[in-house]
Amino acid sequence: MNKKVLLSALTLSLLLAACSTSPSSTTPADLPDGSGQTIVPGSDYNRDHSEEHNDEITIIPPEPKPGNLPTRARLGEATIPKGTRLSAQALPANAQTDKVELRVLVLSSGAGDYGLDSATAMLQQSGVPYDVLDASQQTLDQSRLINADGTGKYQGVILTSNALVAETSPGVYTSALDSGEWETLFQYEAAYKVRQLALYGYPGVAPEDYGLRAVPGAETSTTSMTPSTAGLGVFKDLKASATLPVQYAYSYPATVTPVAGVTTTPLLTDPGGRVLAATSTAADGRERLMLTTAQNPYLRHTQLMGYGLVQWLTKGVHLGEHRRFLQVDIDDYFLDGDHLNAQTGQVYATPFRLSGSDVLSVRDQQIGIAKDYPVAASFRYAMAFNGGGAFPNAPTSCSLGISTPDLLTSVTKCVMSSFDWVNHTRDHQRMDVMDLETARQQISGNLTIATKLGLPLSRKGLVTGEHSGLGNMDPNDDGTHNDEGTVGPKQDLGLGRSNPNMLSAAVSAGIRFIASDHSVASQRDDTCATCGVQHPLNSNIFLVPRWPTNVHYHVTNPAEVTASYNSIYAPGGIRPYWDHALSYAEVLDKDSDLSLNHILGGYAFPHYMHQPNLAQYAPGKSLASDWARAALDKYSQYSTLPLNTYKWDQLGEYLKSHTQEEKAKAARTVRGVWDRKTSAVVLSNLSASTTPLTLTGASTGTPYGAYRIASLNLSGSKTVAVSPQ
Repeated sequence: MNKKVLLSALTLSLLLAACSTSPSSTTPADLPDGSGQTIVPGSDYNRDHSEEHNDEITIIPPEPKPGNLPTRARLGEATIPKGTRLSAQALPANAQTDKVELRVLVLSSGAGDYGLDSATAMLQQSGVPYDVLDASQQTLDQSRLINADGTGKYQGVILTSNALVAETSPGVYTSALDSGEWETLFQYEAAYKVRQLALYGYPGVAPEDYGLRAVPGAETSTTSMTPSTAGLGVFKDLKASATLPVQYAYSYPATVTPVAGVTTTPLLTDPGGRVLAATSTAADGRERLMLTTAQNPYLRHTQLMGYGLVQWLTKGVHLGEHRRFLQVDIDDYFLDGDHLNAQTGQVYATPFRLSGSDVLSVRDQQIGIAKDYPVAASFRYAMAFNGGGAFPNAPTSCSLGISTPDLLTSVTKCVMSSFDWVNHTRDHQRMDVMDLETARQQISGNLTIATKLGLPLSRKGLVTGEHSGLGNMDPNDDGTHNDEGTVGPKQDLGLGRSNPNMLSAAVSAGIRFIASDHSVASQRDDTCATCGVQHPLNSNIFLVPRWPTNVHYHVTNPAEVTASYNSIYAPGGIRPYWDHALSYAEVLDKDSDLSLNHILGGYAFPHYMHQPNLAQYAPGKSLASDWARAALDKYSQYSTLPLNTYKWDQLGEYLKSHTQEEKAKAARTVRGVWDRKTSAVVLSNLSASTTPLTLTGASTGTPYGAYRIASLNLSGSKTVAVSPQ
């Protein structure tokens, strides 16, 4: 393959770009490669310095996918049908009103409901079990709210709109629940002391009065909101200075009006001081919270409020946890790779490889990020390394003037404790069709090199080159060109087409967690957005999905970033989206919107970049650190909730445990019942196997934000004391 290949529309339309390598001037000293052979100078050990490999440029939507935007989500004073389906019912004689299951009921108005996706997304992101009832199709009676033993089925109720209305004729909004069903719901909430959250509401009087009235003519789909002192008590992670943008979401600014027996407390107000969110206590003591702006899981204000809304609804006691992450992997460490010429759109003949000064700067940049952003105090890069490009016998030194066969290796050995390290195979060969012995050399051989280098390694993790070996591949690949840079278009053939030789070699080397590509459908779990994937062919392997970024694999400075980005998304690009070519600041702004979505959603998935992105393009500057700072700048405007950065082995264990828990909750094999008299939750595991489980609001546990989280391996039953807020 010609290393000066033009990055044409055809090349990118296949989502492929070449990541070339060049001969090294020296060879490593004698080193066993883990396959039982000894590699000697002059042999093929350093092969990836003289061959070529490729990586993908993944086409990523330039903006968060909005879905069903609520720009025109109009509401109005609701009409409540007279009770025909249900008459008011007395509580059962065995009602245990102090006991409720740790589960939430979501009430939907039916087809076209703007709020359903937002309700389920925020519950999923906190790990809260829930049921959805379509009020247009199902009757809400006591059997849906109270168990046979008299305990409550739900600890909280979410209304996707306060009256669950549909526009039955122009300007006429009719509730999906009749008066008898509303009375039954209110009776349950009052008796079992269950909070109610209306994700979107018209400030009127039906089906009940919150003490808010719409301001005529103030309706808008673009505004902003700031928290009051009371609001900060609900949204405990928000900064006092936070201003939440509201765009593409219809809103009804409101004022508080006196209502007998009702106490209304504004939480969020618009620039004119009008109310966009408030809590309200009804005359019967029920606690309610209503938002007068529409929601969407991809909109910033919804994402920023979700954590606080769930904690308010559950009083800070619920199964599961909401935890946020900032994980950044850097692939291809020790190798040299393609380097884009921003002026020509071609790849330079001379590839790029990190220098010793680049690495020293990256260490200092990482320290600066942790210092400048208190929410990211644990931040560190994970270096996915290819030992075939290293020189293990190079001396350890942070001096740039040392005599060494490879300055990158020498400096790396000096600063290696600053980073996490994960196996990226020895030579970055394609593993879609590879024999067992070669796969062992690539995986185990890289571990041997890591030992020789002394790297503080996450030994259970593996990132295969191009995420290969997992079934996203050229279906015509016969395995004869695994070390070359060109293959045909990849197709998602599913995890069933994974290479069993790669899986076997990984397991025998002690690998338990393999990186997958979140942009490939079969390599993520769409039924559980925050989950990883148990590999269907090998029970010892668990997949950790990773997010691609728009800082492409072959760029080292801002000009190259914009050239590559605009060749895709600017006018004339292969996927034109914007109306002009974006500047570097604009690219960072757009991509940090995507990464902020991932952070706020509580996804424990790494973002990945490549070694050219660590080049020090200006003193103390690299593209990778610019990207991290752009995401943290936005996050830090709003939230104080700490961001976790785990080492790869810890991340894999966490994500596997989290996934097992979420699957158990979905299967209803684990259950929690909260006894408010004793301030304790009885946790039960109905399966024969031990199940990981987390409980937010435990009296003892690990502090995270304003709450403590208990982590258990549950078999049978266990009682845990809780501290509601």
